[in-house]
Amino acid sequence: MQNDGYEYPMVLVVSAALALTGPGRWSLDQALGATPWPLWVVLPAIVVGPVSGLLTRVVLHRPPAATERKQYAQAAE
Repeated sequence: MQNDGYEYPMVLVVSAALALTGPGRWSLDQALGATPWPLWVVLPAIVVGPVSGLLTRVVLHRPPAATERKQYAQAAE
């Protein structure tokens, strides 16, 4: 996204399209005869992803040290 890059937004669009439409008839899932995940597996997976990200953020977050706060304050002036 920096310097007018298009790759990351394109990955997001393609991922969303695949997530919303499913794998399709030319996919490896179709070739192997794999069935879709049952809803009771999908819903917890959708919840676990964001929750684990937020938990990681909470665990690894540390407030800036006093010297860092002074640097931020001086830079803002």
